[in-house]
Amino acid sequence: METFNTFFTTSVEPLLPMLILLGSSLVLILIANSLLGKRIKKLEELKKADPTQKKPGRTLPVLRFIKRIALPLIFLAVLYVSMQRVSFGETIQETVQIIFAFVMTIIIVRSLNKGIELSFAKYFEKEYANQEHEKNLKPLLSFVKLLIWIVGFLVLLSNIGFNITTALAGLGVGGIAVAIAAQGILGDLFSYFVIFFDHPFALGDFIVFGDKSGTVERIGIKSSRIRVLSGEVLIISNSDLTSSRIHNYKQMQRRRVVSQITIPYETDIAKVEMVPSLIKEAIANVKTIEGVICDRCHFQTFGASALIFETVYYVPSPDYVVYMDVQQEINLSLLKRFTEEGIEFAYPTQKLFTVQG
Repeated sequence: METFNTFFTTSVEPLLPMLILLGSSLVLILIANSLLGKRIKKLEELKKADPTQKKPGRTLPVLRFIKRIALPLIFLAVLYVSMQRVSFGETIQETVQIIFAFVMTIIIVRSLNKGIELSFAKYFEKEYANQEHEKNLKPLLSFVKLLIWIVGFLVLLSNIGFNITTALAGLGVGGIAVAIAAQGILGDLFSYFVIFFDHPFALGDFIVFGDKSGTVERIGIKSSRIRVLSGEVLIISNSDLTSSRIHNYKQMQRRRVVSQITIPYETDIAKVEMVPSLIKEAIANVKTIEGVICDRCHFQTFGASALIFETVYYVPSPDYVVYMDVQQEINLSLLKRFTEEGIEFAYPTQKLFTVQG
């Protein structure tokens, strides 16, 4: 019993203030963390139900900052103050310092990662109205977080007494060798940064590059996945994609359509003069979508076997199906009106002249 009292007096009793301070601080932080979590969840539900509300959009970043960054740093500060108020033996002091360095590294690295995550999320929220594009953020965030953990681990080793100078020199030489061996991978990685920051296309965009076309389904660090029109998924490296000429039809505000109609040379001149007005009338009466505008319609030229009329009009939609519906409606209307007016469509013909000798 006397031995226990001596141990308690010499070893445990000096730690009581520190343990009480840490315990009470930890309980308060856990309670605050729980309350903040419930409040954040409620605001996220409100924002999801009505994205136009300003209050959740302003309050959420602050609450997330307090929960994910401020509270862990407060606990770290309390832990540091508590350790300064207690003196340990030399052996125990070294162990405590190593444990504190380990805990400090974890908290600081996690706080940095959370801060970067919140910053990117805020930037992404301003940059894109469609939150589906936020999937682009995940590969880049994972890469940045990994780099921060590596740096934090090296700093931890340095703080607990390891000499990392030799290791860093070795990593430098090895890094050069890896960079030379992985030029293709690094090229794809930089191309990913180009896609992320320059925004040539985003998830859900319909693009045409080279002889391929399809919808962007995923943008990864090394490759992207395109759902082509025939149904299969095309996996293409980011460097190949960014080095191509890309036509992004999702960002097209309206579609410019150029079409030609041919009628036979034998058509009466009065009916030839009617053709432009009939075409303009068909375009003006389109019911598929409002806002179809005829830019021009002219008797363009004399073809090899027919008179050629060229028409330019605009469809106020990037959707290819809408464009085809408009084109079909115009064609059916022209077919009907030409039949009523007795105007024929030309088709390839040849006339043979024989000379009798």
